[in-house]
Amino acid sequence: MITPLTIRRAAPDDLVPVTALLRELGYPAEAERVAPTLRQLLDDPGASVLIATEDGRGVVGLLSLSCRPVLRLQGIAGTIEELVVRRDARSRGVGDRLLQHAKGIAAGRGWIRLEIPVARLRDANRNVFFADRGFGPADSVIYRWARLEGSHPALPALTHARHREIA
Repeated sequence: MITPLTIRRAAPDDLVPVTALLRELGYPAEAERVAPTLRQLLDDPGASVLIATEDGRGVVGLLSLSCRPVLRLQGIAGTIEELVVRRDARSRGVGDRLLQHAKGIAAGRGWIRLEIPVARLRDANRNVFFADRGFGPADSVIYRWARLEGSHPALPALTHARHREIA
């Protein structure tokens, strides 16, 4: 069921609900640490942070986009960095509407590709959701230099139980 939503660009005043939504993804987000990164994204013309709101319920969803030039593609590739819908607003079309909005931004900006990296433990539940919306799996693996992550608070390990709750 499609719910009456407003999708808009995030603002600095959205810090508290943005932080709460990041926690729903399983990250140990703290508003004072999220604030400078949110500000950077809001100031970056290539990035977008989208907020879904419902009357009487406030912020119910978040999607953030980044982009980068890619030589082999001869253009810009966009990445959906975060997509989360508040638990009490799931299965009502919020995530779908956020994805449609992101696709519109990508097409409007002339991006060559729009990607969604998904952690392997979350992939089992997300592959149908994304496939039904026109996204196909990629033949790639992301390698990370973990040394940088060691200088920041540890991120939680994903479990199958938590994995099923995330939309």
